[in-house]
Amino acid sequence: MDTIEIEDFDYGELRNDTAFINKNETLSECIEKIRQNLAAAREDYKKYEGFTVDEKVKYDLHLSYSVNSLYWMYHKIIGLDPNKHGIKDELARIKAAMLREKEIYDHKYNRPVLDQGAAKRFVRAGLYDHKNRDKPEGSEPPPNKKIRFED
Repeated sequence: MDTIEIEDFDYGELRNDTAFINKNETLSECIEKIRQNLAAAREDYKKYEGFTVDEKVKYDLHLSYSVNSLYWMYHKIIGLDPNKHGIKDELARIKAAMLREKEIYDHKYNRPVLDQGAAKRFVRAGLYDHKNRDKPEGSEPPPNKKIRFED
């Protein structure tokens, strides 16, 4: 499909209404961006079989959210209230799935990793006794907790 040029529109009586013309131009630019995005998604679909499971999930969520958003916009443009339609619930469900996918990705790849060497140094420094620093460890037996008195 060819791109729509702004000069192609004949505004007629509305040619002096700058607010309408700006909104129409913005809408045309957004439609063109959507076309480019869907063309890129169509190209990616050719490689869909080679995707990993994570890539397939992201691709499917992206595509389903895009299509449902377009349907929501369609309802809005023709003057229907999309909030009363089931599309609102579908978009909310897809958003929840996207958040869940992000949580899984973060848990899998962005979780913190323990630096074991640093942890050992922290523990050793926390157990350091400055009163007995000159005495080597293990030279003195630990004090008895139970004292026996012999009569």
